[in-house]
Amino acid sequence: MPDEETSSGADVWKRLFGKYSDTFLDHAYEPRNVGSLEDADVEISFTGPCGDSMQIWLRERAGRIEAIRFLADGCEATVACGSAVTSLVKGRTVKEAAGVGARAIKEFLGGLPVEHNHCAILAAGTLHRALAELIRKKRKE
Repeated sequence: MPDEETSSGADVWKRLFGKYSDTFLDHAYEPRNVGSLEDADVEISFTGPCGDSMQIWLRERAGRIEAIRFLADGCEATVACGSAVTSLVKGRTVKEAAGVGARAIKEFLGGLPVEHNHCAILAAGTLHRALAELIRKKRKE
């Protein structure tokens, strides 16, 4: 067994709760695209029915998601889903990003236990709200 002081959070989590994929654990404990984004075109916050919340900032250039960042207040699954959704849409067109839903997030992470499906729904919902606000702003311009 690895030394407790040199084990990563993901290693400990995997030993305790082996039902999660390596991809899930990687995104839960080493999330990508975390933090606010200066010069964002859109900033959206959403709180799910479970009480977890997510905030997404995104910047669009030439019809593509040039940059996207998130902050999450919730469990490891919420963090993993925020990391996954930002990884999935960065560099994609706005239309392609709009097609990313909870199913794509769960597949990207190698699955989620049923009790955490709402985390993928929260991440997808926050993304879709951000994209809707982006489109609304572009129409006003």
